[in-house]
Amino acid sequence: MLGYCGINCEECPAYKGTVTTDMSLLEKAAAKFSDGAYSVQEWVCLGCTPADQPFLAKACAKCEIRVCAIAKGVPNCAACADYASCQQIKDFMEGGKLAERMDLLHTRFLALRGERTAAPRTGA
Repeated sequence: MLGYCGINCEECPAYKGTVTTDMSLLEKAAAKFSDGAYSVQEWVCLGCTPADQPFLAKACAKCEIRVCAIAKGVPNCAACADYASCQQIKDFMEGGKLAERMDLLHTRFLALRGERTAAPRTGA
């Protein structure tokens, strides 16, 4: 499961700690992210998608990238028309595997959009 920003939620200690009930992973998330500003219980999380996810870590609920993607109605930042010029997502990704994953998704979304545009319409 990918978050709006492309992070694989299944690799996140908050998500893993929640689904496995491993409190040490939730403690790791609480200590590692946002400088311990949230309690272990506030890191219980089942990933940031869908938009109405009721079990979302408090820090993730405030994520500006998530808020933006939801406001724009995109399933992932890679599907956003502003992806290529979005400094917020570029700063967040800082290159590496996450950027590679998102660029791959963006390329596929563009191809899908082109396929849908080129597809002949059927019906009466």
